[in-house]
Amino acid sequence: MMSKSKKKFPFGIIIFVLIVICIIAVIIVSSILNKPAPIPDDAVGNTSGNINNRGLFCETDDYIFFSNSYDARKLYRMDKDGSNVKCIADVPVEFINVYGDNVYFYQTPGADNQVFGLGGLYGVCSTNLDGTSGMNNIDKAIVNSLILYGPNLYYQPYDKEQGLSLYKADPYTKEKVKLSDKRVFVSTPLNGKFLTYNEDIGYFLSAFNPESGQMELVDQEARVYNVIYEGGYVYYMNIDDSYKIYRMNLSNYEKEKITDCTVDLFNVYGDNIFYQRNSEENPAIVHIKTDGSNEREVMEGNFTNINCTSSYTYFYGFGETSPIYRVPTSGGDAEVFEPEVSAK
Repeated sequence: MMSKSKKKFPFGIIIFVLIVICIIAVIIVSSILNKPAPIPDDAVGNTSGNINNRGLFCETDDYIFFSNSYDARKLYRMDKDGSNVKCIADVPVEFINVYGDNVYFYQTPGADNQVFGLGGLYGVCSTNLDGTSGMNNIDKAIVNSLILYGPNLYYQPYDKEQGLSLYKADPYTKEKVKLSDKRVFVSTPLNGKFLTYNEDIGYFLSAFNPESGQMELVDQEARVYNVIYEGGYVYYMNIDDSYKIYRMNLSNYEKEKITDCTVDLFNVYGDNIFYQRNSEENPAIVHIKTDGSNEREVMEGNFTNINCTSSYTYFYGFGETSPIYRVPTSGGDAEVFEPEVSAK
């Protein structure tokens, strides 16, 4: 009796199945390789002092990103020595944050001649470090403050009826969650919370917990404005002492007065403080050490938006967008900063 012959599987089908398997494997591997790395919980996109001053400059290990007011406040990047200056986003920006391969910022409502400003586009956006990825709109909102902390962007959108509230958004999925109906300043993250204040709690120094949505009192004596955390201390303008700069040691809550004059705004970087002296007769930008020593007038006049980097501290005339002034952050004489744009 003859044995039955085995059916042969068509060779063409085998090749087709193998090709499909290879394509699926390539897609899976490509998806894994292109998936952005998770942002760690302790990541911070800019210094709290810069965010308090509109976040117009942001320093990374390799670059300084800035809002170039000589060119309609568009997003620019330069090497840390000031070379290789180039525009990476053709839109006006504030509250610049950088982490990993991305720049996050608030695109302010722009003029009609700005590419992304056409049609009234604005809000929380991102792009990659050289701008080649184009614009990614995360939330179309009028924003009062924005900071990257951990894997989320925290920001204060403004509504004409409700005023300011607090949201967080995942920069990758764009999923957003409302955290509070209150005005919560989020420039100063610390240990998973935000050192903050608002009128509802009498401006006493508090900590906002984004997980619970609750405000926790930190100190029942310090009524604060413009808080900055640096080196174990909270620096703030003391509401009960004519907005002079104080600092509080968070290990024992001891307080020290740093300035004898009222200030309009300030920034802290390392052991340096720059502040705008409030004075009708002699207003000025002043440099002082964080222990209150070595006070020195930098430039007479009224200035605003003090932004610090490791090399230079930048500031602007009050009510003006140019020129941009800068002074060595370690102290020195002020000069006009005029970035030389590299040829495209």
